[in-house]
Amino acid sequence: MDRQRQLALIILATISVTYLVENFLRSAASALTPVLIQELGISRGAMGLLITAYYLVYGVMQFPSGVLADVLGPRRSIIGFTAVTCIGSILFWMSYRYELLFAAQFTMGVGTSVFYINAVTLIGRWFPPERKATAIGVLSASMGVGAFASFMGLPLAATLWGNWRSLFLMMLGILVINWVMNFFILKDSPNIITSTPAQKKRRNILRSFKEAFSDHRFHPPLLGYMMMGFIFALYAWINQFLIEEKGLTYLEAGTVSSIGTVAGFIGCLLIGVISDRLRKRKLPLLIFYGLNLLLLCGIILVPAKLSVAVYAAIWFGMGICGSIWILFFSMVSEVLPPETAGIGLGLLNGLGNIFSSLIAPIYGSLVDLTGNYYTPNIISLGLGVVTLIILIIYMKETYGTTIIKHEYGQNQ
Repeated sequence: MDRQRQLALIILATISVTYLVENFLRSAASALTPVLIQELGISRGAMGLLITAYYLVYGVMQFPSGVLADVLGPRRSIIGFTAVTCIGSILFWMSYRYELLFAAQFTMGVGTSVFYINAVTLIGRWFPPERKATAIGVLSASMGVGAFASFMGLPLAATLWGNWRSLFLMMLGILVINWVMNFFILKDSPNIITSTPAQKKRRNILRSFKEAFSDHRFHPPLLGYMMMGFIFALYAWINQFLIEEKGLTYLEAGTVSSIGTVAGFIGCLLIGVISDRLRKRKLPLLIFYGLNLLLLCGIILVPAKLSVAVYAAIWFGMGICGSIWILFFSMVSEVLPPETAGIGLGLLNGLGNIFSSLIAPIYGSLVDLTGNYYTPNIISLGLGVVTLIILIIYMKETYGTTIIKHEYGQNQ
């Protein structure tokens, strides 16, 4: 194995560790919802705002994250913003006041927001085409591992140790060590001298945003992705919902939610393979979206005090079906030309995260107002049905559009 390939694998390993720990930290507020509500004495609406503090700024930061890869380079972007993540995580670990936790969530949202796009940029530069998808798959898999560790580990720590902060501190320590490793290991490119200065590669950024946003082909997947946030409202509240509505313990609820994160990883692979094999995007999107609606209806209506296995099975199915978000990213990359596709993906991810983050506190406030989870869940379900109808009517099949452009000789 030559030196360049060895270094590429080492870079993949160290950025995968970064992404794993970051996803542990970003999932902590949702995983700790029952504990924080009790510790801080806050309402569900306030807890929703605490969760939103992370995802709102994370969504906003998606817009410039791709630009930073050109301006700062992926290495400096990852190292600089991971340091911000460490600061926010330290504040989260040591905070016992709502205001400080809110500031910590906001800071972590800024710190983690640019990592994925810059990490994918590094992979694109270090790995050849025949191994690039596998490398990105390894990186993306670490996200599910980190989320699973948070939803399973924090309830275990709180139940067995009586203190979740010890585990949180251990993961923070791993991130700090990993940050030092990244400082010495990461390199922007295997070439010592970059072939093209960043200034020559940059386009008019505002013009690119305008072109992507005004392209009518971009509107259906963008609208569908944003409205998908309605049926995802319960995902942020699943632990508290299972405890208060279904009678599970905190540890049992954490087990169910962690199973959903594992299912999400499986679903990303499964739905992607099915879509490629069928050579269709719209059909699998509609099928899995419809199944998700049925499962959402099931978990709302199923009686309380049943076996944990029943709730785990339903949530596992929702984790699989909820992975349809990957098809929206495929659609955008297929309908937009290469020069605006990256901007379009940033807009999709950014606007989708912003919209979803606004739904979380509204959901929690509705629970406070009505005294139950039935009303907000039925509203989410109804809006999900509306979204499905919109997708059926307005969404166009996108598979093969990029291939057609190649056939007509357009420069890709």
